[in-house]
Amino acid sequence: MIGDHDAFLLALEEGYVVTTAFMRELSADDDAVFEDVLADTENKMPASFFDTEGLRAAVEDDRAKLQVLADATAKVTPHRDPKLETLATALEEIVEEAANDAIDGIDEVQKRKVLVFSFFKDTVDWIRDYLHDEVGRRKMLTCYRNRIVSVSGTDDAGEPSRLQAVQGFAPISMEAPVRDDADLYDLMISTDVLAEGVNLQQCRHIINYDMPWNPMRLVQRHGRIDRIGSLHKKVYLRTIFPADRLDRLLQLEQKILDKLAMAAASVGVVAPIAGAAHGQQVFTETKDEIEKLLREDSSLYERGGTASAAQTGEEYRQTLRKALEDDRETILGLPWKAGSGMVRGKQRGVLFCAVVGERTFLRFVPASETWQVIDGDGTITREVGTCLRLIECEPDTPSWYPDFLQDRVYDFWDAAQHDILQEWMHDTDPANLQPRIRPLNHKIVEFLRGEGSHGIAQDQLIRAIEILESPWPRREEMMLKRWFEDENSDSATRTRTIVAQILATGLEPSEPPSPLPPIEPDDVELLCWLALEPLVLGNHSIDTT
Repeated sequence: MIGDHDAFLLALEEGYVVTTAFMRELSADDDAVFEDVLADTENKMPASFFDTEGLRAAVEDDRAKLQVLADATAKVTPHRDPKLETLATALEEIVEEAANDAIDGIDEVQKRKVLVFSFFKDTVDWIRDYLHDEVGRRKMLTCYRNRIVSVSGTDDAGEPSRLQAVQGFAPISMEAPVRDDADLYDLMISTDVLAEGVNLQQCRHIINYDMPWNPMRLVQRHGRIDRIGSLHKKVYLRTIFPADRLDRLLQLEQKILDKLAMAAASVGVVAPIAGAAHGQQVFTETKDEIEKLLREDSSLYERGGTASAAQTGEEYRQTLRKALEDDRETILGLPWKAGSGMVRGKQRGVLFCAVVGERTFLRFVPASETWQVIDGDGTITREVGTCLRLIECEPDTPSWYPDFLQDRVYDFWDAAQHDILQEWMHDTDPANLQPRIRPLNHKIVEFLRGEGSHGIAQDQLIRAIEILESPWPRREEMMLKRWFEDENSDSATRTRTIVAQILATGLEPSEPPSPLPPIEPDDVELLCWLALEPLVLGNHSIDTT
């Protein structure tokens, strides 16, 4: 293959100046002969139209500069990269913190889950390869051995695929199907392909390996784990800043924006790229936000984005907090069973907020075009995030409250109340609350009970069985399989080895939640409701007051 600079200079020798399209033609075929492509291409112009000496000098100068950069880059190895060292140190801190904060082995695994973001695929590969080596060298990071996965690009052609990776990393929050719900990974490295559209709130930590120019990208990344349904009281976001040269980089982008704006104005273009014509205004906000993040000011995440950006749709908690700050008395003074309606979106139906004791439930009951309840399994929406997305709105969203709604809404409430009652009664049966135990664990429990104690203290044998009858992390499960399938020892020795190894894992028996007490339908109380009518122009008399 001929490099672009060499191809340009060769064409110049032949009396032509070639375009970028010619370079694509040449690179499309590894067996292409330069002279043949040059003879047949339309992507060339006579060199006589140009200052050939000036072009030659400029291209040779560019090639020399790029060679200097290539030579310098070749000398960079992972262990000479201070950012990788910083990343590994941060992971050690996370592992130590998880061990100190966890209530048991399973909780410790959840608390050390980390999502590392980088903008470039090559950087993702660079980080992954480094960490694969580092977990074998750093004692604190051995818990991540065989628990690392990387994701980049939008296709599912990799091994594992993107879906397999995210389900293996966060099977609970991704609601992975039974056959794909193994907890396989604790450390995931990804490009921004995972910055939107996946539920990773099972994870507790995000590390931004590089700093995106737009702080809103950080908000979107943060929204992967700072979500309703998180297992954690607190989630943590770290960013590796180029602190020693941050100001120079920020000034560089400002200069680029200013030059783009000047170039646009000179040729009469309003804005060559978004924000460029008004770069000073847009960039000032961006620069301020980046500097706040450097000072560990978390206000960007608390308000859900920059002043000029739309809310991401995931900052419901911050939205409620702000509303309570602004109008707490009115909100808390609303009567129970209060309701309203609005014109929004594409779905028709009623969303209910109900309580049973201290527990809150959301239900969305869909309606037909004639506002009848749509019956059938699976028609009622229970998932909290989905319900909240259905009712996202702005202060100027049109209200909608026809005369028939007040009476018709109770048919929908009956359906929602019945569905909540069914869910509650399901959790009154202890059999429905038992943890899901994998077949391997059941098999080993049967083996231990069939073998007898073989000199093992009864309390130790019972505890080992109780641990086996609890969910196991994937890494420990693979170790358990090796212990059980060891055919180089007799049954007595294998029994003693398995029990000793189980007790040494540090795992604890899981305690299923206590069954709920039975209730009556009237115990499901309506707090408030909101009807949704799709926006179809000309089909409604909309009350915007």
